[in-house]
Amino acid sequence: MTRRRALLGALPLAAAGSRTAWAQLSYPYVPPGTRPRSITLLVGAAGGSGADLWVRGFAPFLERHMKQVQVAVVNRVGEGGLAVMRDLADAPTDGSVMAYAPMPSLLARMVERHATALFDRLRFIGSVTEEPVALVAPPGTELAALRSQSGGRPLALPPPVSAAAILAAELGTELPLEHLHFPSATAARQAAMSGNVEAAMLAISDCVMPVREGKLAVLAIAARARHPQLPETPTLREAGLAIEAGLRRGIAVPASIAPEAASRISRALAAAAADPEFLAQAEARFILPVFHEETAWRALITQDLVTLRSRWETSPWQVSGG
Repeated sequence: MTRRRALLGALPLAAAGSRTAWAQLSYPYVPPGTRPRSITLLVGAAGGSGADLWVRGFAPFLERHMKQVQVAVVNRVGEGGLAVMRDLADAPTDGSVMAYAPMPSLLARMVERHATALFDRLRFIGSVTEEPVALVAPPGTELAALRSQSGGRPLALPPPVSAAAILAAELGTELPLEHLHFPSATAARQAAMSGNVEAAMLAISDCVMPVREGKLAVLAIAARARHPQLPETPTLREAGLAIEAGLRRGIAVPASIAPEAASRISRALAAAAADPEFLAQAEARFILPVFHEETAWRALITQDLVTLRSRWETSPWQVSGG
């Protein structure tokens, strides 16, 4: 009887120990409706590149404003960024796949590779930033002197499909410097800092650090108005060059996307572009946080596409990139 009582008395303790062990091994229950949904954000550039770093910096704002979503950034290099867009065009209609769309460089890739039919298989759902192109040079350089110069050192440029290179081609004889394309904006910037070229044409975010450090000076901005952080710097239009150009960063989705999914992404983009933390990050890099909803952005893109097609027919640029 004593042995039986001892065994019976031990049962509650054993059960309690079992429950404790189970509690330590188990995971809290999460109702299916509250589990984060995975969304893939494609980038047609290598990891660690400027495009990749921008996208990875923007992804948390998408997560914040889409709510209950985890954004996975996936890099795929190929066809100068068009391989990603082909994948996107065939993606599911539920909004689970989107892609980074830099303009006008993506359009230039479509034109040079005769892939403009891809344009109609995509929806450009919205852009969130504008980065004016800047003409930069070593301190003490005068724009008037560059415009009257010929036969000197060249103008450093990023690859031919970049916004800066497209602008330089449109300037033509207005800025009579030989064009020297570098593999990246970083390399073009370094050439200007070293004094190996007369000047460089770069997106403003690509030259902000040397400008702050006094290693480069901004001679002019290719924008409609002066930059709020460079109020003393004239626009190219003010300098007698009636031209504007810049890099717009946004998001593309499949043309077949469901309407409710497209609306959800558009609302998140608008909210992200107004997020105080995003605004602070943009200001630190001299980037202008400007949201263009789908209709407005597509109108700008269509206009750029007409211009680039015309340029390709009359004065094709050098094709670069894999």
